[in-house]
Amino acid sequence: MKKTLALILALVLALSILTGCGQAGSSPSTPAGADKEDGPVTIRIAMMNSESEIAGWEAMIQAANEKLAAVGEQITIEIQKINASDWPEYYQKVAAEMAAGNAPDLGRVAESFMPTLIDRGQVIDLTEHVQKDLDQSQYFMKTFENAAFVDGKYFGLPSGLYNYVLYYNKDLFDAAGVAYPSSDWNNPSSFEEIEEMAAKLSMDVEGGRQYGFFAGPYMAEVGMFSKALGGSSVFDDEGNPIMNSAITKQVYNWFDRMLKAGSMPTPAATDIMDSMTMFTNDRLAMTVDGTWFLGMMGGLADSMNIGIAAVPGAKGSPAYTSQFVDSFVMFTGTPHQEAAWKALAAIISREGFEALAATGVGGIPVQREVSNQVTDNLLGEKFSEEGKNCAKNSLDFTLKVPYNAYYQQADERVNNMMGEWMLGQISPDDFAEQVQQILLDFKAESEKG
Repeated sequence: MKKTLALILALVLALSILTGCGQAGSSPSTPAGADKEDGPVTIRIAMMNSESEIAGWEAMIQAANEKLAAVGEQITIEIQKINASDWPEYYQKVAAEMAAGNAPDLGRVAESFMPTLIDRGQVIDLTEHVQKDLDQSQYFMKTFENAAFVDGKYFGLPSGLYNYVLYYNKDLFDAAGVAYPSSDWNNPSSFEEIEEMAAKLSMDVEGGRQYGFFAGPYMAEVGMFSKALGGSSVFDDEGNPIMNSAITKQVYNWFDRMLKAGSMPTPAATDIMDSMTMFTNDRLAMTVDGTWFLGMMGGLADSMNIGIAAVPGAKGSPAYTSQFVDSFVMFTGTPHQEAAWKALAAIISREGFEALAATGVGGIPVQREVSNQVTDNLLGEKFSEEGKNCAKNSLDFTLKVPYNAYYQQADERVNNMMGEWMLGQISPDDFAEQVQQILLDFKAESEKG
């Protein structure tokens, strides 16, 4: 999910080919010549030819084709495998086809790159189809509100997602006589309660230190915590950075108190043993981390007594969990827009997601029934129903990471200087001001071009 500045610059160069293909912010709904053919239609979907994942996407497309055939549609979806080592190279090749007037009909797009494609008018607004043709009761619709969702419009459909939950070691809680954190996303354990738990669960033990809590104070996590306290996530409604707001500073100071109290490991400690290794070795009682670890947690159920809780929030108010969602999109220039929509609907159907999930590719499905099945299977029979339900319910409380033209680059810059604060060299308030200035500098540079 993290990309280097060099990769982002490569993407920008790739997309510069597309400048003449659409005006910034445009979202044509009916391209000239759309769906002229009356007979069979082949819909091409661009996919990165990743050795570890392509079999999963092939299974999903095969299931979608079977679904289309079953209802009598003369539509066949074919994967256009893009041989690329990373996302920028993938986009460069797709961009070349678009510039040559031979764009794929559909594609799968990394979330961090959606803002650029939307701004350049390279993807089609699917809002009318989503509102009219999609049975929204079958999906976790909050997950559709990601970087492909702008100004109330859907420019993409989720291909799967990951989000944050709080994992905790029940045995360490029991040994310390501490009540478990809340699994209720509408009434999570408060920041103050988590801080108190962390203090009680932190102690020197044989061979080192047992810590009570860990979360990476990255912008995506600070943003979701700020949102829970009544603020906004990184930017305000007008897109202006607000990382030096009073609420954001409150979050940074919450982290800072636990770092100074020895309740949360510092970068020096995690350089020796990363947070998840600490957790699985009974050296960390609570950690906020991704649902990409659900399978591992299920596998540990024989040897560890693990619980899943809601992430911290404001007492009596809902918690928020940042989501990471790649999207299926319809590229501007497709001559088969109606057929392409039918293909997309079949791809994200229950049958499509079931086929994908069986391969272990794509993250957590956003179709409710399949998502619940996947969570049950990942965590296994020995995991508590309360923990499983907490993981399932988290998808109704997701929050988009506010990707824009410069978020990813700024995030990398912030992460690279985070140690200065976490090691006590500057105050949390000073760090918040530095983060704000980084965002302002990137914003100003972005507006120049």
